[in-house]
Amino acid sequence: MIISSKAIVLNKRNFGDTSLICSLFTSEQGKVSIIAKGARTKKNPHSAILQPLNYIDLVYYYKNKRNIQTLKEASLITNHLDLDCSYENFLYALTVVDIINSINLEDNPCDIIFRLTLQSIKKINKCDLQDITIYYVFFQLQLLIYLGYQPNWLNCYSCSNKITCGFFDNKTCHILCANCKQNQCVKLNPDILSVFQFISTTHIDIIVKKNQYNQILYSEINSMLYKFIKLYLPQIKSCKTFHQVHLYE
Repeated sequence: MIISSKAIVLNKRNFGDTSLICSLFTSEQGKVSIIAKGARTKKNPHSAILQPLNYIDLVYYYKNKRNIQTLKEASLITNHLDLDCSYENFLYALTVVDIINSINLEDNPCDIIFRLTLQSIKKINKCDLQDITIYYVFFQLQLLIYLGYQPNWLNCYSCSNKITCGFFDNKTCHILCANCKQNQCVKLNPDILSVFQFISTTHIDIIVKKNQYNQILYSEINSMLYKFIKLYLPQIKSCKTFHQVHLYE
């Protein structure tokens, strides 16, 4: 069976003398692995097309019992491997696709996560350096929501009362109120809760334009998300760039 789909290239590795094996996130089939035979030969354009971050039109031969499908043809829609962008832009965009690659989405299409991934790498690829963390935090939080792991950082994890003075519990990675806080809790800047609500409810296209909060608050939320994801999503914990970005900050 031949399948056509839009796809985001997540990663690639050499196979044999001339071929590539690529992990792709498709809009129609979820994550798929394909082999591009002869892609590394001089006259084959697929080596340039099948670069991580690229958004492509994909046609491949599908067999149900195969773990790796066979590429028929691919064409470039958008090249997000922008040589003019900074190292920081590239690192954060690559982290987005690495996180998606670490999640079990094989044969499990999710249009919302596909669009989230595509829009996130588009924004990160072209944004100013001071806005990278905003888009990266947005991506992580929205991904957690769609995966069913949304942290509730507006109500106390213990008593469910609305938070006015929050304390981040480093053990559970939830937020507790002043009455329920433990010894391992760290008091939060009250504005963090406002940032969390803002980024949870604002569309990615206007989030930078509407933003009124400073970079430090986004970095603090990013640190909280890093701890939360490490605890509750071990598959993302294995993603090397996920840790590299955190250390970079």
